[in-house]
Formats: sequence, C-alpha cells, structure tokens
Amino acid sequence: MFKKRSALFDCNFVYFLILSFFVIIRIISATFNIGTVMGYVLNAIIQIGLAFSLPIFLFSYLRKQKVKNTLVDYGFKKITAKTFFVSLLLGVLVYIVTIFIASFFSVVLKGLGYESSSGGVTMTSYPVWLLFLELFTTAILPGICEEVAHRGMLLNNYKCLGAKKAILLSGLMFGLMHLNINQFFYATILGFYFGYVALSCGSIYPTMIMHFTNNAISTCMTFAIVNNLPIGSFLDQALAKVVSNGFALAILVLFMFIALIVSLVVFLTRYIIKDTRITQMAQLADTAIKQQLRNEIMSGIEEAKPIANTNEVDVQLAPQVFNGKRFVSVNIKTNLMQYKQTYNPTKKDMIFLYASLFLGIVLTISTFVWGII
Repeated sequence: MFKKRSALFDCNFVYFLILSFFVIIRIISATFNIGTVMGYVLNAIIQIGLAFSLPIFLFSYLRKQKVKNTLVDYGFKKITAKTFFVSLLLGVLVYIVTIFIASFFSVVLKGLGYESSSGGVTMTSYPVWLLFLELFTTAILPGICEEVAHRGMLLNNYKCLGAKKAILLSGLMFGLMHLNINQFFYATILGFYFGYVALSCGSIYPTMIMHFTNNAISTCMTFAIVNNLPIGSFLDQALAKVVSNGFALAILVLFMFIALIVSLVVFLTRYIIKDTRITQMAQLADTAIKQQLRNEIMSGIEEAKPIANTNEVDVQLAPQVFNGKRFVSVNIKTNLMQYKQTYNPTKKDMIFLYASLFLGIVLTISTFVWGII
C-alpha cells in the first residue's frame, strides 16, 4: 500500500510521529514527578530528538536523498547582516504583538469560564544560572528545532498545495503542537506570519531569529518579574498610567500604539523579503555565469551541465561583446513568491495529516474543558 509514497505522505508521516511522541512525553511528565533535571532532559529530547532530527534525518532517509539537499529545501540559505539585525528587531515587535493577542484571547476564554491551571508566574527563586538554562531550552532550541519542523519540513512540502494552504496548514499545526488552549491562538497566528516570511524570503533563518528573540524576551521578562527588577513591571506601570488619564484616552493611545507596531512589522517584513530575494538572485546569477563559463571551457571534454532551470527558476544568459570585452546579461524569471498548487493530494497522502489534526485538536480542546470544570 505504501510502496510508492509521495513527499507529502512522508512529511505528514514524520510529523505524526513527532506529535505522537511529543504527546507521550507530555503525559509522562504530567503523570509522574520527574523532577527539574529530568524535565530539562525531556525538553531537550522533544526539541533535538523529535522536532529537529526526525524532519532532517528520517525524512531524508525516507526520500532517499542527501541531508544537505534536505537542508537546502528547508530554506537553510544565507542572509545578509542587515536581514539578521532587522529580524532581531522584528522578534521584539512580534513579542509585543503577541502580548496583545494573548491578552485578547485570554479575556475571551475567561468570559467563557476558562481558568488556566498554570496560574502565571509562581517561581520564588530565579538565579542567573537558571536564566541561561531556560534561554537554551525555551529560546534557542525551539527557535531552531520547531522552525525546522514547521517552516522547514511542513511548509516546504506543502508548497505543492499552493502558498495559502502551505501557510495555513503549517501555521495551524504549529499552534496545535503546543497542546494547550492558552497558547493555541497566538501561536497559530505567529505560525501564519512566520510561514509567510519563510516562504517569501526563501530562507528559514529570519523566522528562526524572530522565534528565538520572541521566546528569549518572554523568558527574560519572567526572570525580571520573579527578581523584582524594574523592567518586569514596566508594561503594567505604563498601562496603569495611561488608564489613569481616562478610559477613552487609554483606548485611543492603545489603538495608536498597536497601529504603530503593526506598521513597523509590515515595513520591516517587506524589507527583509526584498533584501533576501535580491541576495539570492545575485547568487543565482553568479552561479549561472560560472556554470556557463565552465561549460564553454569543458566543451567537448564532458557533458555540459544545465544552467539553473527548474519549476521555480528560469535563468537565461545572453552573452554580448562591447568594445572588445565580453559581458553576460542574466535574465532570471522566478515565481518563488507566488507558489501555485501543482499537486492534487490523494487520501493516502493526507491520512497522517488528518491524524495529526485530530490528535492536536482533541488534546487542545481537552485543556479548555479541563479549565472550565
């Protein structure tokens, strides 16, 4: 039945394994008193052993392709220093937007009678060494590993269904992967945004940087709150001061602030998309010219290698001679930012996606029901 498997089938199968093992580990950690050290170990297993290793090594094995090719498909492509620093700034802005999104849905859930079992920050001691450990396990590892699973494997293999479906499905699975109603809504929205950025940039690095920055700030804010640092209460104090001047003014200021942040996110997102595309097109043109020269030099010795021409990129070279010097005009036609559906999936292709959706939805809803009762 499964002898002839599509890449979509293998992708969904690997992700179902990730989610299933993730659920099992979560159940074990919630059922037994595993201790703090074992908790960090299990977290590392989830991130490195499941979200990182399976999408890269198991998927490569199933597709019978080199790991290097898998990483290229997943978007491990260089970015400029400008894009790196802009992505860091976007991570800060994304964190601010996340606060408002999470707060909004928290109010909605409370209105429905839901009470979170976590109860917010309950730590009484938060030493510096623990901060660095938390940054590693909740910022660095998720920023890399979760992006590999969702913006790498899922998004890349869902491109054949079209850009919109790829972004929606990978984003939805990112939200469900958190397995709790508290994080589902804002994680899903972030998943949509990260999917759009990764698909438009053709690189996974910007979303890795933003994901890390978002989680790192959240971890640092928890550290500041537990240790009574001024920055920990800065947002609450600022909001209280605005509200003290009148409810109508507070709403107006809040609206203007959100509009400003969103506008900055849109502007900077467009910038990194343009910057990464220009960089990649320049690299592609340089590679094409070198390949053309190689083909000319090796003509008659061995078979010429084709210039980059795929379903996504069409490179055309037009050699010209001017004042005795030779120039090469490079024309690159690309539809990388406008993915259209090129494959009609079968029921077999999607069976493990449906299973993952069912598992994620059931467990996420169960956390909501548990919060009500």
